[in-house]
Amino acid sequence: MAPSHLLRVSLPIRSLASPLALTRSILPSTLSITQSIRKASTSTESAQSFTPSPQASSPQPLKRPAMLRNYASSLKTGTVVSVGRMQRTVTVSFRHNLWDKRIRKYYPKETRFLVSDPRDSLREGDVIEFSSGAPKSRHVHHVVERILTPFAVPIDERPAVMSPQERQAEREKRWAAKYVRRESRRLGEEVDLASMLELNPGEELSQAEMIHRIHQGNERVGKVKALVEKRLAMQTQSDS
Repeated sequence: MAPSHLLRVSLPIRSLASPLALTRSILPSTLSITQSIRKASTSTESAQSFTPSPQASSPQPLKRPAMLRNYASSLKTGTVVSVGRMQRTVTVSFRHNLWDKRIRKYYPKETRFLVSDPRDSLREGDVIEFSSGAPKSRHVHHVVERILTPFAVPIDERPAVMSPQERQAEREKRWAAKYVRRESRRLGEEVDLASMLELNPGEELSQAEMIHRIHQGNERVGKVKALVEKRLAMQTQSDS
């Protein structure tokens, strides 16, 4: 007989009433009981969830839109060093002095920024004035304000640079279109802003102006901005 068989014969016989055998015999019964309870609970919940509510037929009001954020901006002057590699975006070299606190001395430094050019008005070599503000993308946080010194091509032969008012109007237009799309998707039907207002004959308003008039300036404000406005109001009341 092989040594392995001798070792198995010498081992004690496992009792049939071991705790493991008992748990194996009990588990199927408990599982069947729990499954039946779960099925019963889910059936009752589904029946309750599908019961028609009287408020579902009533029209839902529009949610308050989020207010457009105002970004702090600063003006800089730089030279355009790269044009045409990105759509409506150029690379601008900004030269400034950097303070070294260890040596306690200013050193000249050159920093390059990606600047938005909405109308492709810039050419390589132009000296421009650009500002920081509303970000256009992940890496573009600046926009051209005006051309100080054109290079090669006169300003009259180029598309005009967008003014801050035009940029703000375009930003509000995109904001209003996004709000209408979101509310139409939430309500399941197309939102008609003109039907919610009583316009005078001959009066024409943009989508952004309609939204402002519907909510009467009660746009949704972020938590941080709401706290800042609350503290400023309390400070003005205490000073007065």
